[in-house]
Amino acid sequence: MQVGFSPDGGEVYVSLRDENEVAIIDTKSRKVVSRIAVGAGPIQVHATPDKRLRLVANQGTEAVPGDTVSIIDVAIRGVVKTIRTGPGAHGVAVDDQGQFAFVTNIYSDNLSVIDLSTLDVLTTVPVGDGSNGVTYSR
Repeated sequence: MQVGFSPDGGEVYVSLRDENEVAIIDTKSRKVVSRIAVGAGPIQVHATPDKRLRLVANQGTEAVPGDTVSIIDVAIRGVVKTIRTGPGAHGVAVDDQGQFAFVTNIYSDNLSVIDLSTLDVLTTVPVGDGSNGVTYSR
């Protein structure tokens, strides 16, 4: 569904929406090197600036919305935590210091702010209808 490159460009993380997985592809060999089970209907994948984590928004479907973000630890190539956000978790952005992640929830019209040091939701902010993407800029 969507791809997120590692900061060095050596790997691509691809959300496999219908399989509830993320595939990791080595860009040099162009081969799948790993598949990781995540939540329902993964959409966007975003790397933290320290290259340690990948955040995967699990949107699900409109009929059965997903409401989680899977946190993948790159070193172990596995999910270390699943964070409940809001129905239709979709857009993901991370601040340039790697302190906070921002996730839009399209079926609940809000944005969840995640503290990346604790991997917990700090707050949820109403943002209006159909909030399906977010960009961070200072």
